[in-house]
Amino acid sequence: MKVRPSIWSITWRYLIVAAIVVAAAFGMFFSIFFKIDQTNGAISLAPWGISHYIFFIVMGVSLIAIYIFSIVTYYYVIEDKFFTVKRYGKAIDFDYRNIEFLDINESKRKHQVIFYSTKGKMRYLIGDRKGLLLETLIKKCPKTLTVEEFRRKHPEERY
Repeated sequence: MKVRPSIWSITWRYLIVAAIVVAAAFGMFFSIFFKIDQTNGAISLAPWGISHYIFFIVMGVSLIAIYIFSIVTYYYVIEDKFFTVKRYGKAIDFDYRNIEFLDINESKRKHQVIFYSTKGKMRYLIGDRKGLLLETLIKKCPKTLTVEEFRRKHPEERY
């Protein structure tokens, strides 16, 4: 069964990354927007030209294309023995037997899926809108520990 993460969660994460990328691009192309007077060293706004319009068109089109690409290529495939996270052309398989602890309360509160592997490694996944991935993990993970058992087994983890 193919399950897509919540579009709202993808969108706000994307907006944060997009703001950082736009700030970095603006910093790299600072000389397009401002000019330095050679006589006294004063900085002033450059007159608008074709380079400004090209910059904004390229940034806008590329950000929209990346956003659509991230929505289309990010999904979960739920199977009988494992589930797969497919993101940007890469696939990561998680066996239900290797999931040791599910943080159900935090997962429901944050609309994410938070779990720990048998090695004690924490994983965050964006939750789907209906909560199908979390419900599947609750049903199919055979050896999940309680909070106390997990703390005893992995005292170095922050849970």
